[in-house]
Amino acid sequence: MRGDMELSVEFLKTVEIFSLLEPDEINRIVKLFEPLEIDEGNVLFREGDPGNQLFIVMGGSVASSIRLPDGGDREIALFRPGNFFGEMSIFENAPRSATCFCREKSALLGLHEKDFYRMIKREPGIATKIMYRMLNITTQRLRDTGEFLSDMVHWGDAASRRAITDELTGAYNRRYLDDALASQFERAKNGGMPLTLIMVDLDYFRAINESYGHEAGDRCIVEVVRVFGRAMREGDILARFGGDEFTVLLPDTPAETGRGIAESVRKDVEAMDFLEQYRGPVKKLTLSMGIASYPEHADNLKTLRERADQALYAAKEGGRNRAVVAAGGLVKKMIETIHEKNRVIDNIIGAMQEKNHFLVLGHKNPDEDCIGSMVAIALIAGKFFKKAQVYISESMHEHFQYLLDICRHNAIGCSGLDESAATPVDAIIICDTPKPAMIDASERISSMLEDGRILKIEIDHHLGADSRYIGDEGYRLVTEATSSSELVGLIALKLAKREDLLKRYNILNPVSRNVILSVLTGIVGDTNMGQFIQSKRQRRYYDIFSNLYNSMLATETVKETNFMNKDEVFHEIQRLSSHEARCFQYISGKKKFSKYIGYVVLDAKDMTYLAGEFDHDTIVSVTRSVADSLAEESGRLGLVAYDDSRMSGLVQFRLRRGHDFKTFDLRRVLDIFNFNEGGGHEGAIGFRISHDRIGDMEGFVEELVAGIEKTVAGLA
Repeated sequence: MRGDMELSVEFLKTVEIFSLLEPDEINRIVKLFEPLEIDEGNVLFREGDPGNQLFIVMGGSVASSIRLPDGGDREIALFRPGNFFGEMSIFENAPRSATCFCREKSALLGLHEKDFYRMIKREPGIATKIMYRMLNITTQRLRDTGEFLSDMVHWGDAASRRAITDELTGAYNRRYLDDALASQFERAKNGGMPLTLIMVDLDYFRAINESYGHEAGDRCIVEVVRVFGRAMREGDILARFGGDEFTVLLPDTPAETGRGIAESVRKDVEAMDFLEQYRGPVKKLTLSMGIASYPEHADNLKTLRERADQALYAAKEGGRNRAVVAAGGLVKKMIETIHEKNRVIDNIIGAMQEKNHFLVLGHKNPDEDCIGSMVAIALIAGKFFKKAQVYISESMHEHFQYLLDICRHNAIGCSGLDESAATPVDAIIICDTPKPAMIDASERISSMLEDGRILKIEIDHHLGADSRYIGDEGYRLVTEATSSSELVGLIALKLAKREDLLKRYNILNPVSRNVILSVLTGIVGDTNMGQFIQSKRQRRYYDIFSNLYNSMLATETVKETNFMNKDEVFHEIQRLSSHEARCFQYISGKKKFSKYIGYVVLDAKDMTYLAGEFDHDTIVSVTRSVADSLAEESGRLGLVAYDDSRMSGLVQFRLRRGHDFKTFDLRRVLDIFNFNEGGGHEGAIGFRISHDRIGDMEGFVEELVAGIEKTVAGLA
């Protein structure tokens, strides 16, 4: 008889056959179960009765018995809360194999045969998980009953697969794929593992069908599935999405590995020649594939599908017969927890032990922080007796000569990749670089960055806006900091606590004078001697490294060419050559002031003059210095805008914050004015706008200044 008790979803979570289900999956099927209350001694069914219902015990207990040859009964099982029974009879409407009765008053849940098959049809992913657990549990319970096991195997291979597979190919169907995608994405997200999605189309499939007939088209589909079957690993999922469209799901797999699998399949399909027997326009079967991965390209399932679909479109537009990985990557975000930050640092220190040849890269037109962080991390790698090379395509500015000397004295290659290096590069470290397009890399290095066998480590403090991850998952030390150099310094401080590694590698001082000097170079340069530091945490790290350096200088004898304190480091970094001084003087002569902002506008005519007198790197470097100077002179903000359309088709902007104005995070400007092409930190940002969007540059900057003034006025 039906009971009046309320069905508890919390209880279903404890039932053994639902152990693989997520809470939302239980909620979707809970209405299929009928609550029952049965009195003590009542028989649910007898051996030989027709059966069409499965039962789950919520409360009480149910005994199961079989008839013996002598006419007696033998109890073979006792089912308690959380157990299930009666499953075999609903699979093929078979007679009951035993008698079941209530040992005490019991609360049960009943699942009718028709509802069970409705669940298989509507929720194949859920049904598969339940059947998997059911098979395992029942097999253990009755492993000595050979006939029963045979029936279960037959049912598992036939009845369940019919509901979730494509009839022509045997691949999973779209219904199963939808559930698998949702569950695998949640698994990847919860476990911190990558998940790669590949969308596949057969090229010119309509032409094949129309020219050679549907039988030939079906063979193409079947052959493609066979090739995928040979390439895929245990746990990978291939589903026929519809017609000639397939989707591949690769758990625990980054995009680069997925691309390798896709390329292998693409080549094998292209090598097949069975279409050559037909007279028609298509002689080779080929595939177009789009690849996207979590978390590299998306942080939710909807975006993951969209990025894979965009990559597939790019493959078709690019000429078909190719596998294309989604462009760009995931926008950089702050590491949320100390635990996660420590995990990444531990991974990087682990790579220092495992890898042998480190290539250190930065961004184009590198500044103090970029070069300081590159040299510092190369020094740390050297402490593990590993080969490290700092790559800079252009000649390094004379301001950083002391860093070149540090590299030279520590056997670190600098200013170019040694093509004859005996040890192949097996790890690349990218420092202070917001996105892949900004990496300073030769053609050879660019190909190395695409090599999935080479580990990519990323150290950066640029977040949001148009930033994109470059490093491999788990090796991205990308979070809020005064500078990228500070993050390298944090690695050194963590290493100093690893006594096991210090002993193993005979590292006397992981936070050595040269490491501190390199880190301090970056911190001082990016914070303008600490002026752009706002939070207590940032101040703490700035003080740690500046005090370390000063205390070390107080106890060591140094040469005249070395710096005696952090002020000297700062002044050396900021020192302008006479050549740069002329450039600085010209740009400063254009300055204007509003109430809160000092600004300079360099139009096309100005840039033509400057380009005739100075190299582009000098102009870019000086604009930073002028923006700093204007910020201090105005007491609030300094802005430099220059027409770079001759070089890039863009107008470039540099905005800096003054020493005494710490209440305004400059990154708000990017959000307020919806500038997507830009980034930086709270004290300094850069952004760029297409020259075509601006028109009258002087008028545009005046409007921008007025808009920023209005925002700043509320804080005054």
